[in-house]
Amino acid sequence: MHTDEFRTRVRNFIAAQAPTGQFYDGVRVPRSPDAEGALRGWYASLFDAGLIGGSWPAQYGGRPDHSLRHDAVVMEEIVRARAPRPIDQVLLASHLIITFGTEAQREKYLPRIRSAEDIWCQLFSEPDVGSDLARLSTKAIERPDGTFCVDGQKVWSTDAQWSQMGVLIARTDRSAKPHAGLTVFLLDMTTPGVGIRPIREMTGSDEFCEVHLDQVVIPPEQILGELNQGWAVVNSGLASERAYVGANSVLLAQLLDDIVELSGHVDYLSGPAADDPVVSEQLADFKARVAAVQCLAADVVSQVIAGTDHPSDGLLAKLAYTELNVALCSYAMTMMAGGRLRPSGQPVAARLEHAMLWSRALTISGGSSEIVRNLIATQLLQLPRSW
Repeated sequence: MHTDEFRTRVRNFIAAQAPTGQFYDGVRVPRSPDAEGALRGWYASLFDAGLIGGSWPAQYGGRPDHSLRHDAVVMEEIVRARAPRPIDQVLLASHLIITFGTEAQREKYLPRIRSAEDIWCQLFSEPDVGSDLARLSTKAIERPDGTFCVDGQKVWSTDAQWSQMGVLIARTDRSAKPHAGLTVFLLDMTTPGVGIRPIREMTGSDEFCEVHLDQVVIPPEQILGELNQGWAVVNSGLASERAYVGANSVLLAQLLDDIVELSGHVDYLSGPAADDPVVSEQLADFKARVAAVQCLAADVVSQVIAGTDHPSDGLLAKLAYTELNVALCSYAMTMMAGGRLRPSGQPVAARLEHAMLWSRALTISGGSSEIVRNLIATQLLQLPRSW
């Protein structure tokens, strides 16, 4: 199907099927049984329509005419419609199971993902090491019967409190080098010893969680990939998100549109902010910077589709997007602080205030800006490691 025709189909589907109400980026946890049902139904409908999961193997619901370009279009249109995005951790789990899973794992879990019976979380980051997974301390010790006993703590585990499954990485060989000796497990979140504590954020949401693992027993058939080869599994999973970077550039354009709208509702002593030449100059600068990120994102998507992308391409796009997002949100707050907001501007101001509170989280999730810069330095510039 031609991309333009597919985009029209996606827009029509979203308009007809997406849950109603205002959805903010960064609020992905349902706050009531009705909201949970609506979100699960929405995710299942996206799979049923072939809008997500189209690139899966045919026996698990994939479609031969589906391409990575279609994946990018779907995510862009969902963001443009301000509808709930598919859960990142579910998409990551799907990719890992398809790529590294056994046939038994695929048959068990992929249908439950498509029906939204299973929500997945990601059990990677830890309190003492943050995004530096090579230094994680959660340990999985193999017992005489072949099972693994896991002890440790994870943090920033999005959606853990309503997830049925988790992708867990733990150290299985403590004598190996930092990047070796790691193994990925598929963890049933109802397993005895798994404790989940939601963390309330500045946004008022509590989608992040601490997850405590106390003598959690995992059978060997729940290993994903090979024993002690978890580093390669995790890196493949994080790289799988690169086709969706275009959606983030759409979000930046929406954010800039909101700031332009806000400028018409804020009065300075000299008159409306929209008429201030300094504001106009700053908005023009932001427009150019957003366009630059859009070009970068489009290039990354094209390279991913062509199979010619570099491991650092997605990192560059992620860094550019998250840092510009913070700058845009900060400027919106400065504009409101420097003038008087008219009552008519309350809706757009509320969106921007939420975006500001959420913007710092985006510089941490998926790898903090500091870790991303280190990876770019070593992968792209061939500089020596700084740790």
